[in-house]
Amino acid sequence: MNNLSGWFVHRSAKLLLYCLGVLFVLILYGSSPAFAADNGHIKGGWYPWKPYQYLEKVSGLRQLTGLDVELFREVFEEELGLTLELPQIAWDRHQKNIQEGTTDVAAGAFKTAERMNYAYFSEPYRKEDIVIISSRKELAARRLLDPKVFLRDFQNSGFKAGVVAGYSYGNDVDEMMRKPQSLNRFVATGSDLENLINLKEGRVDLVLIDRLVGGTLISDNNLSTSLVIGRKPLFSGDIRAMFSRKTTTPALVDKFNLAMQKIKDDGRFNGIVRGYLFPTVLGITVGEPWFLALENIGTAAFAFSGILLANQDRFSLFGAFVLASLPAVGGGILRDLIVSRDRLGFMESSHNLIIVIALVLVSYFVMHMPGHSRFTKITNFFKMKGPILVQLLDALGLAAFTVVGVIVAVGERCEPLLLWGPIFSALTGAGGAILRDVIRADATHPTLKNVLYAEISLFWGFVLSLFVIIYAELNTTDPYPLGVAVFTTALGCFLTRLVVIAKKIKAPSFWRLRRSA
Repeated sequence: MNNLSGWFVHRSAKLLLYCLGVLFVLILYGSSPAFAADNGHIKGGWYPWKPYQYLEKVSGLRQLTGLDVELFREVFEEELGLTLELPQIAWDRHQKNIQEGTTDVAAGAFKTAERMNYAYFSEPYRKEDIVIISSRKELAARRLLDPKVFLRDFQNSGFKAGVVAGYSYGNDVDEMMRKPQSLNRFVATGSDLENLINLKEGRVDLVLIDRLVGGTLISDNNLSTSLVIGRKPLFSGDIRAMFSRKTTTPALVDKFNLAMQKIKDDGRFNGIVRGYLFPTVLGITVGEPWFLALENIGTAAFAFSGILLANQDRFSLFGAFVLASLPAVGGGILRDLIVSRDRLGFMESSHNLIIVIALVLVSYFVMHMPGHSRFTKITNFFKMKGPILVQLLDALGLAAFTVVGVIVAVGERCEPLLLWGPIFSALTGAGGAILRDVIRADATHPTLKNVLYAEISLFWGFVLSLFVIIYAELNTTDPYPLGVAVFTTALGCFLTRLVVIAKKIKAPSFWRLRRSA
């Protein structure tokens, strides 16, 4: 009986241990995250990082877009047939989710030794430059825009640098940030925009940032007159997709690499890159103070030419405003209507209309001053020298608006660029003058009949468009080459117009060709 009882207790204990083991396995299995893609879904995330990831207003609705977003959609949804989930999440939290396995993939990542402990990495799919931004007026801080000077002198400079929590800024900077003496020198925030605001308000002296993100934020927030971007990169590195080791497999990473190579081979990759990066790089250039000054001078010149014509033809004050505003913004309105932009360009910034209104009002009061005053001399001067001065300033406006036309064509992804770039340049530069002549009922239509004007915009718009296409093959985000191209285009257009005026070169006449035939 004792033997039977002992056998029963022994067997019961073994059965209990077996059940506990099964229960442990079930609990462990149930608490483990399922592998990504097994259920046809893969989870990522996004954070405000224009032009790579951002919300854009389209037809009144805010939609998630950006270079990395569109590339991931092409790869995961179009090529791999997966449903891509992209909730908004801060980058440092995104990293922790990758580590914990609650998020499967992250875009736009540098490969580091620390991250390799919890993530797989794809092959590089683009490059990224980290640059330094400082205040224009802080000359001592501007000296550290040079990467060599920054790495050598920053720790002993007394300056503070703004960074984003969880970002990698290259091995040299990452190692510097880990040193105890640097703990209070790097101010970590949740976004690049917050860092730039801190820089503008003097809470930090420098900001480390991706070149294109920095240029976009400066342009979108009108900071170009107060902040300056260092030209040389502090760090240049390959950008990869980062996959969680807990929820993905190397096989999925291999599929991602093959799909990314496929969209590169069939041209989809270059189309997405051109649509998102090139408008940003061009925008950085035209956001520089020298180009803004050129555009303002051109707007004023176009407006002043309309004012002189309004005075000549005895228009009312409102009529003068119409004639002044048409050459200044009319061409841009025509261009935007053709391309069906959701928001007309002149509505995004009111400074062009303010220039026109101010110039019309000032001209009105000057022209109606009492006869024997200093203003009479000014009026007489403009009556005698006005046409020459207007032609000179008008040439500057044509140069600036020629560049703007190509930028819009690139930004709206108009293909082929060699066709639409020149057309938009001519519309932006000369379309307003054509509208003005129609309103004036000018039967001579000088812009369409005998003046070599729009043709100059067509030619230089073609030159800049051609350079943009060549730039696409360089695989770089350095805005300097495009900056040189923009400056060359503007200068070439301006000088060409001056030569045409000086030599009195007429436009090719279609009527003469028909008569000779």
